[in-house]
Amino acid sequence: MIKKNQIITLIFIVSVILIDQAVKLVVDNYLAIRENLVVIPNFFSITRVYNTGAAWGMFGDSTIVLMVISIVASLVALYASTWNDFKKKKTYSIAICLIVGGAVGNLLDRSFTVAGLYQGVIDMFAFSFGSYDFPVFNIADACLVIGVILLAIDVIFFQDKRRHDKKVSS
Repeated sequence: MIKKNQIITLIFIVSVILIDQAVKLVVDNYLAIRENLVVIPNFFSITRVYNTGAAWGMFGDSTIVLMVISIVASLVALYASTWNDFKKKKTYSIAICLIVGGAVGNLLDRSFTVAGLYQGVIDMFAFSFGSYDFPVFNIADACLVIGVILLAIDVIFFQDKRRHDKKVSS
């Protein structure tokens, strides 16, 4: 029998994936490669680039290896989602959903790359801070980073409290 937390988890993950893929599709269809759409001058723009590596372009042209890593990470996080409880473990549950959604979003792009449809993971958000240009990223990347940060916050600040509360109520 499907539980309420499983339905919420599934909706959350699928929403992250759909939003990520929809934005990538729009950018891929309406911007030329390296075309720069300035949103806030000298700070934020949208540009279409392909990344064949991981964060900051590391491990460039390692699409297959990164696909395997994405599959393993997605499966581990999906397994971890079986403990999602949006009432008692909200931060943990949101973190896991963001991690799974982000990993799958980029995995889809890597799959499209192997199939010859893309030239790499589509990235589009470009931020500049003075003379420093932050690496271009996408929604899936942001979800992964935010998810990992939330997971760390949960482990550091909330996990022991939940254990303590569980012992007290037993």
